[in-house]
Amino acid sequence: MIVTKQDPQTRKRKNAVFGWVLSFVKPYRTWVVICIFASLLVAVADILMGVLIQRMVEHTNDFDKLVQIALIIFCLTIVGFLAKYFITYSAARFSARAMRDLKNKMAAHLEKVPMSTMDQYHSGDLVSRLTSDAQILQSFLQQHFFQLFYLPVVFAGALTLLLSINWKLIIFSVAILPIAIVITGRMSRPLQTYAERMQEHLGQANTVAQDTLSGIHMVKAFQLENVMYRKYAAGMKQVLKNGILAEKKRAWMTAPGILLFSAPILFFVAYGGYLIQTGELSLGSLVIFSYLLHFIIEPLSLAPVLFAQVQETSGAAKRLQDIFLQPVEENGRTAIPIDPAAVPVEFENVSFAYEKTKILENVSFVLPPNKTVALVGASGSGKSTILKLLCGFYRIEPGNGCMKVFGHSLNDWNTAEMRHYLSLVSQDTTLFPVSIAENISYGRVHATRDEIIAAAKAANAHDFILELPQGYETKVGERGSRLSGGQKQRIAIARALLKDAPILLLDEPTSALDTESEALVQEALENVMRNRTVLVIAHRLSTIKDADEVLVLEQGQIVERGTHYELLAQGGVYTRLYQKQFATDEQRALAAEGV
Repeated sequence: MIVTKQDPQTRKRKNAVFGWVLSFVKPYRTWVVICIFASLLVAVADILMGVLIQRMVEHTNDFDKLVQIALIIFCLTIVGFLAKYFITYSAARFSARAMRDLKNKMAAHLEKVPMSTMDQYHSGDLVSRLTSDAQILQSFLQQHFFQLFYLPVVFAGALTLLLSINWKLIIFSVAILPIAIVITGRMSRPLQTYAERMQEHLGQANTVAQDTLSGIHMVKAFQLENVMYRKYAAGMKQVLKNGILAEKKRAWMTAPGILLFSAPILFFVAYGGYLIQTGELSLGSLVIFSYLLHFIIEPLSLAPVLFAQVQETSGAAKRLQDIFLQPVEENGRTAIPIDPAAVPVEFENVSFAYEKTKILENVSFVLPPNKTVALVGASGSGKSTILKLLCGFYRIEPGNGCMKVFGHSLNDWNTAEMRHYLSLVSQDTTLFPVSIAENISYGRVHATRDEIIAAAKAANAHDFILELPQGYETKVGERGSRLSGGQKQRIAIARALLKDAPILLLDEPTSALDTESEALVQEALENVMRNRTVLVIAHRLSTIKDADEVLVLEQGQIVERGTHYELLAQGGVYTRLYQKQFATDEQRALAAEGV
């Protein structure tokens, strides 16, 4: 689709995008000024070179004058060489640093973006924006930024000088250029759309590649190689399609470019020869005219190409800016002093929906100090959502109830400060591809080695860690791929123990473990739960039996509450869940005891 006209809003947005990009360049204004000054110096040197060549032609009989002019040309050449060096060096310097700052700021921004926003993006697409899109910006700043200053100055200087020599010849020579510029300008407009589409599909292809690599075991186990390959190939096909469309547009723009270079030269030769015969033009003027005409043609011929680069860069910049336009968590509030005697967690008529799909409705409960409350319910009943809301991953809309931590509404808390009081152990254990010691230390970054080891011992992890080749310095691999499920879970528990937060959140931490691993993890959990306020999504019967209160959720509502035995006596929803899910656990426990 060819866009024939840009509305004012589109132009305004494009200008805003480039203003945003330049804000990252601003801290390195010294190198930008050097680049601009060197560009202007090269432009002036190129124009003066033509004047000196003209004088050489006019003083062919004066040897001393020729030597003097030759020395000046030599010095001017050295100046031009040095100026071009500083253009390249300064552009590389400020562009690399600006993109480093942009990537750092984007990474920092992403860490503050709410989970509700992060769910809208795939990590592969975000990585593509940080790499491919940022590279397009850096290439423009490094290779084309200086032309924005060099080309106008050299064009204006050459045009002014040529008009003073013979205005009829220059007008006649470049009469065709405005037409070619209008044509190429119109033809280059769709390039931004093609560039945006190409980068979007590249992000999608990277997403498939990342999913395939991270889940390679399941891909092979379920023989999904061809499925994933077809998805990746489909994305790359769209990348290729839009890339070809962009190159086709550039190819169509080649013809006007050739016209830009050839037509003025043909007109100049024909008309210039005529003016020499009539005596209106000297040989020296003809020589400088032929030299400077290049500096008229080149800026005009490069203008469409430069405009196309601007369009492509604008598309990449827009994808990056879209991330920065996403709101961040409100962490600007001051820290709240807590009262240890206050109720750690309180939900008051909390309702919540994911994109208009109701998940929780009028949920109310209290989590008393040093007590354990278990959440029980079928899949999709809202158990995990309660934990996510409590962690501040999602916000409830005004009028949909209130969540309190130590007596203060979550809306009053500094979110990052509030999370200091929470420890989370999830069934989907997240480990980073660093050493075991470092993974545990993420519970408290400045912990000593003795504190790390003590946490590992309490989590029943110390013995297996010592059996590994490098002990605590063993790298766990991507997402802990070099460890078993039970080992990963115990490291996660050690991390939670080291954090030593007063509120512990457990999201079915033993649901995916075998019996032996579960026993070790359960013992570690008992250590971490001691003297803490615990909210647990229960999967095993032992956890529920020991809970001070069990909350039964059904379709986002608490339909029953009480102790394990009180709920069994009611014969309601909990009894049915127990018979389906937990009775076999009790039977196994009784069998193990020989009953």
